[in-house]
Amino acid sequence: MQTILDMDTLLAARRARGMTQGNVARATGISVPTLRALERGEGGLGPLIAVMKVLGLRWGWVPHGEDAAGALAGRRKARGISQAELARRIGCSRPTLIALERRLAGSVATLARALQILGLRPMLRGVAPVGRGLVPARNAPARDLVMTPPELAAAVIGHFAPGLSGSVLDPARGQGAFHDGLCMALAVKASERRMRK
Repeated sequence: MQTILDMDTLLAARRARGMTQGNVARATGISVPTLRALERGEGGLGPLIAVMKVLGLRWGWVPHGEDAAGALAGRRKARGISQAELARRIGCSRPTLIALERRLAGSVATLARALQILGLRPMLRGVAPVGRGLVPARNAPARDLVMTPPELAAAVIGHFAPGLSGSVLDPARGQGAFHDGLCMALAVKASERRMRK
């Protein structure tokens, strides 16, 4: 069940902040055994939500700013599954599912099972630190290679060639499949325009 619940994110966030289980329990007003249960993927959603706030986590399946309970109900409806059917597949009562979809009330295990059935993962996600851009860590230049096969690049360029014009600004040249092909297509198009004049 650990992979479904993705509670390793909870544990990793606590450790990354240098917090002990006791620190988190005091900050959220829950007991240490309750926090331990959450880190095992057990317990209620109320305590989990409190811990998420302290650790800077959010629901992984919900776009930023969207209501989590409403998003869950929306995903179920989008998949064409009734409340009764989803409740049956989860192994809970329909009123339990209704509480989950209205107030995000219930158990972590029930939510995890619903997410698994609806194909929504991950359960938890870290929030990007405030004031820091989303700048990736530096890596070796070999990791920046564009691996588009030349045949595919030629097909894409051939499809869009009639609408191409201008200059190529390609900082990620890679192995040259797109760069070389685009430059050639632009050069051919420019020479055709000159010949027509």
